Amino acid sequence: MNNEKYLVDRKFETIFRDALFFTELAHNSLDDHYKEGRYARTAILNLSIIPEVIANCLIEKLNLPKSIFKEIDKFNPLSKIDYFLWSHNGSSTEKGRQEVQLIMELQSIRNSMVHPKAKKTEWVNVNESMREADFGDTKLLKIPFSIDEWKGDDPFIVLRSVMAFLDYLFREKCNFSDQETLHLLLNTSEVSVESNSYYSIDPEWIDYQKRWSLRMSFLGVDCKVEKNI
Repeated sequence: MNNEKYLVDRKFETIFRDALFFTELAHNSLDDHYKEGRYARTAILNLSIIPEVIANCLIEKLNLPKSIFKEIDKFNPLSKIDYFLWSHNGSSTEKGRQEVQLIMELQSIRNSMVHPKAKKTEWVNVNESMREADFGDTKLLKIPFSIDEWKGDDPFIVLRSVMAFLDYLFREKCNFSDQETLHLLLNTSEVSVESNSYYSIDPEWIDYQKRWSLRMSFLGVDCKVEKNI
C-alpha cells in the first residue's frame, strides 16, 4: 500500500500524450484545411510547453530553499535548465547545438502564442484579380510564422525537435539513465530521490518512435532510426 500523503502531478505524461494525439490527428487531416490547422495548433502548443515542464521537474529535484526557488522560478525554461546543469555537474546547454537552437526558436513561437500581439504584413498583388500576404517561415523549424498557416505535417517537425532536445539534455548533459529520467518525469510522489521503482514505456510511445523516427533513447526506447527535425 502506498503511504504517501500527497499525489504529485508533474504534468509531463498528460501533455506528452496530448501532443502525440494531436500530432497524429493533424497528420490524418491533411485533406481538411480547417481541421489540420486546428489540430496542428493544439499539437504545437502542447509541444512548446514540454521544455518548461522538464525545466520545472529539474529545478524541483534540487530541493532549493523557498526564497531561492521563487527567484529561479522567474527564469525562462532554458535558463532554468542551465541553472540545474550548473548545480548538477557544472555544465550548461551548448547554444551552438542544433538541438538547443531549435528549442530556442520553439520557445519564441510559444511566447507569441501565449502572449499574442497583432502583427501586420503588406499585401502583394499576384495578378489583376488576386493578391496575397505572407508572414514568412521560421528560420530553423521552417514552419509559418502565422499560426493560421500551420499544416498537418508541421507538428512532426516540432515533435522531432523536442524529442531531440530532451535526448541531448538527459543523456549528454545530465548523464541520466532512462530509469532516472522516467522517475523524474513520471514519479507521482513528493519524494524526489530515486527509488527502487521500475518504470516501463507505453507500447504506444514505441510505435510512435518507429513511425516518426523520434529520438527517444532517453526514455529507454530502442531507436533504430532517429531524426532531429
